[in-house]
Amino acid sequence: MSYSTLNKSKWGDCTQCPATNVACVKVKKDLVCTNCHGRNKAEEQQKKANQRTAARNTGFKLRNGLAESKGTEEYGMAERQSLINDLDFVVSRYIRQLYADPKNGFVQCWTCPTIKHFSLMQNGHFVPRSKMATRWLVKNLKPQCATCNEGKHGNLEIFAERLEQEEKGIVDYLREISQETYKYSRDELKQLLIDYRAKLRIVETKFNPQK
Repeated sequence: MSYSTLNKSKWGDCTQCPATNVACVKVKKDLVCTNCHGRNKAEEQQKKANQRTAARNTGFKLRNGLAESKGTEEYGMAERQSLINDLDFVVSRYIRQLYADPKNGFVQCWTCPTIKHFSLMQNGHFVPRSKMATRWLVKNLKPQCATCNEGKHGNLEIFAERLEQEEKGIVDYLREISQETYKYSRDELKQLLIDYRAKLRIVETKFNPQK
């Protein structure tokens, strides 16, 4: 399998690293090897993610300041939804980077041969995300392309086959626990968010090794 960027590649010397006579991508007037190109993409996406995180943190401070002027119940519902949204974002990024190649950030779809940079992939759920008991369960989550995740509604038959190949009996397990009716408290959501942010920071270090 080959990355889609290789179709547009040229052989030459990378202008960002010592690599010579390698497959490169033309970026403006420069030639950049596929490794550097992938790393640049990852850094760009990380910068955007940091900006979105900063924006959400600002929004949380504003909501916190308005808490006293709103009803306790109304504010609690808004805060809970905000925590769910943040968890969806952090967990999605964690799953996509967890399976990505640390050299260039590319990852293969769990249910088809498509390979793209992790920033262009999605976080696929075997059991639908509407089931809260499995919504953020790692065993239920895999990177998927938009075609499989959206167009084929998860491509669940192949999804299940690959899950079973990885861990026997996992499909029945996920379906069983998904039937549990569970509502996370705000404290539980906050702790989950803390835990997944910590996991994400660890995974991100493989794309930013210490020099």
